[in-house]
Amino acid sequence: MSFSQRLNKVPLTSRDNLSQITGKLEVNLRLIDRVHVGSGGLKLKSKDPILIKRLAKEIISGKDISRIGVEAVNLVFIEQDFVRVGNKVCIPGSTIKGLIRSRLELMAGKRGNDVVASACLSIPSRPLTQPLPIGTPGWRHVRIWDKAVTVLREGESFLEEELVSELCPICNLFGAPHISSRVFFNDFYCEDRCEVTTCVFKDYGMRLEVLEPNSVFRGGVILRGVTLEELGLLLIGMGFDGNQFKPVLIGRMKYAAEGFGKVRFEVIKLIVSEYAIKYLEGVGISLRCIDFNYIIDGDELRKLLNLAFNEARKKFPDIEPFSESEEKDRLNVNLNLTRCSV
Repeated sequence: MSFSQRLNKVPLTSRDNLSQITGKLEVNLRLIDRVHVGSGGLKLKSKDPILIKRLAKEIISGKDISRIGVEAVNLVFIEQDFVRVGNKVCIPGSTIKGLIRSRLELMAGKRGNDVVASACLSIPSRPLTQPLPIGTPGWRHVRIWDKAVTVLREGESFLEEELVSELCPICNLFGAPHISSRVFFNDFYCEDRCEVTTCVFKDYGMRLEVLEPNSVFRGGVILRGVTLEELGLLLIGMGFDGNQFKPVLIGRMKYAAEGFGKVRFEVIKLIVSEYAIKYLEGVGISLRCIDFNYIIDGDELRKLLNLAFNEARKKFPDIEPFSESEEKDRLNVNLNLTRCSV
């Protein structure tokens, strides 16, 4: 029997309001483990081209398809490159946004333990009534997020923006059908220690291009009229717990492989629009003007991050910080993790 949660809604924020926090967060993403974010293009490689041709002829001639299929699985493997834009290795902004949003959706409702949730599910699905059997697609995800994937949440319907008066805080910030986002993510490019290698997962028949640990990606997040508590939600989605940014998981094989997928966000500074100066000074934040740009960094940035985090926890107490990376480490022996060979 699935546990039912009521949805916490907030008034729809005007997309024309820039008078709160409008600006650009400069962000680093530092790899702790190997990471693969796929380009989308798959290459099928044959271990034995001559045998593959023979099997193809047997399929055409109508021989036992089931036997041929089993034999072929052991002869073909998948290759996938890391995403590149203009020959530069990158993680698309859409991937970063999806990671942060999905983490917030799963953390809402105290990961399935509260009667109220401050997030609907952007991709609604039927809640699970029991754990998935080992080996079933997604079973590790279910083990790590536990009750968050078993709850039944009140849904939302978006027909036209002008008809929506209230919605969940996550949709209000990240957008929904007919409702534009108020946070925009640049692509993150690898700028430092960008060591590209290859990992082979024999059990999965895959060869993936990966970035090695300590590689650093740099990107930005554009904020448009974001409140202090909404900035706090964004930070929680990035792994901030009020003191530090905890590791989060990203990319393919993040749940299935040992030493794979773990990254850490780092907020470097906030470049502020003149529209936001009054709002930020009103909450006690000092800004520096450098070359006609208003900057928040150093101690003032840490102060702002803490203020935003505390405000988010106060306004949305059901969204508790959680590190799926630490949970993966804790459950290690129960997840049957695979390893890659280089």
